[in-house]
Amino acid sequence: MASKPPGRLVEAAADSLARMGIHRDAIVLLALSGGPDSVALFHAMLAMRERFDYRIAAAHLNHAIRGAESDRDEAFVRELCERCEVDLVVAKATGLSFDTPNLEERAREVRQVFLNATADRIGADYIAVAHQADDQAETVLMRLLRGAGAAGLAAMAERGPGRLIRPMLAVTRDEVAAYLKSIDENFVNDSSNQSSAILRNRIRADLVPILERNYAPGLRGRLVQLASEMRALDDFISTAAKRELEACVVEDGLDISRFEGFHPALQAELIRQYVKSASGNLRRIERAHIEAVRRLCLEGPPNGSLDIPGLRLVREYSVLRVGGADREAASFMVRLKGGGEEILAAGFVFKMTMLPRAAARIPQNKLEALFDAAEAADELVVRSYRNGDRIAPIGMTGHRKVQDIFVDNKLAIGRRLTFPVVELKGAIAWLPGIVRGRVGLVTEATRNVLCVRASETNLQRH
Repeated sequence: MASKPPGRLVEAAADSLARMGIHRDAIVLLALSGGPDSVALFHAMLAMRERFDYRIAAAHLNHAIRGAESDRDEAFVRELCERCEVDLVVAKATGLSFDTPNLEERAREVRQVFLNATADRIGADYIAVAHQADDQAETVLMRLLRGAGAAGLAAMAERGPGRLIRPMLAVTRDEVAAYLKSIDENFVNDSSNQSSAILRNRIRADLVPILERNYAPGLRGRLVQLASEMRALDDFISTAAKRELEACVVEDGLDISRFEGFHPALQAELIRQYVKSASGNLRRIERAHIEAVRRLCLEGPPNGSLDIPGLRLVREYSVLRVGGADREAASFMVRLKGGGEEILAAGFVFKMTMLPRAAARIPQNKLEALFDAAEAADELVVRSYRNGDRIAPIGMTGHRKVQDIFVDNKLAIGRRLTFPVVELKGAIAWLPGIVRGRVGLVTEATRNVLCVRASETNLQRH
């Protein structure tokens, strides 16, 4: 990929922010590891601050995996933010080690939870991460080797899920190095990036150089272009499938009576979206699994079933639904306890804060709810949806079926199985992000208020 002059890194990032249309007076939370990419983005965001009129804060998660090296990274980030007068939030992960199964994935999940919880706490509008063009090329090649389709080859989007933004996707690793040299800034290196046990490291250090040297000069640039083309294609087919999914969702399943008339690409994407809504993500779901479900819908048997990673799908003539065994697996119940700790349940992070009534503010959105602490403290439970659940919404008389509310909000049937229902003493008090019930409300007699904030973990689509 052709290099630009060092100053062009800032211009490339500025072009990205302009395309994304970030609004003025926004708060941008920057994921700052201390590595060269995140340090370059940190300084670029500072350089563009007046142009885009945003405010910056940084967040650093010490994974506590590499011992003294992890602590060194934290110390470096603290010094950098203090020198540049940028607010910094630091946390230390627990329970991660080199023996942790699927360590990379688990560490990524912990980091995402931390970034989203921090963004909620400071009211950030965006979370900026420092993925760059070489990362994109490596991701495309890695997914190609694993047999990904168009959705997987689309790789990373400039504007990710939720608040995530990637302003440096058009910037190469060489351009990052040149920029840091031009501003005379240091960074830290993560020794795990040298480990040959990690597939991405082998692709970066061995496979890409061999391919570019012996077979395809400029391969990384073409892989980035391929990702852009695949994303445009994926966006188009995804939009069409989403429209069909909304039309095909029926009580307790997916109507496949018109399935045969769809183009195979639309069939595959429709299944992919339905599976994601049923399981919450597409991890471990490969093209072969999607094809097997597609064949079940087309060829039967009309009362057949199919197990794919994490899910059983059952065909009952013209309806495809989640199997009974998976309904039991989707059942959950977690007690929300006070004390300020974050509780992860059903793909949401719940954070509880106790405040005097005078200090409590009106919720800014439906992902925040206030409760009379005397009534709700240690009594709130988050659980899975049950058939027959009803809620008494604020501003309405009587009760409504939760099922009807899910339908009104176009929540796919599979997602309903895993959507968190907050219960207080046997009554449904809150469907986070959707509706608050008339249970445990703050009144004139309330002395202390329990503030509960919920945020989705925003796991990647691919």
